[in-house]
Amino acid sequence: MSFTGWMNRRVGKLDWIDMGCVKAGAMLFALLAAKIWPEVLSLPLWAYAAAFALVSIRPLARICSNSPGREEK
Repeated sequence: MSFTGWMNRRVGKLDWIDMGCVKAGAMLFALLAAKIWPEVLSLPLWAYAAAFALVSIRPLARICSNSPGREEK
């Protein structure tokens, strides 16, 4: 059993409320990190834009692709 397969089965059990809680937790963790390490907030705007683009590439590519998703297999 691969780690990816195990994680996909676990994530498949989550509903939209659980996913919202995960997103809220990630945002709150980012606020906590900024509070503890204020130098992070002094980064230039392009650094945040580049990080946003990097983490958005894979989800956007999967949304725009024609291959069947996990629920359609």
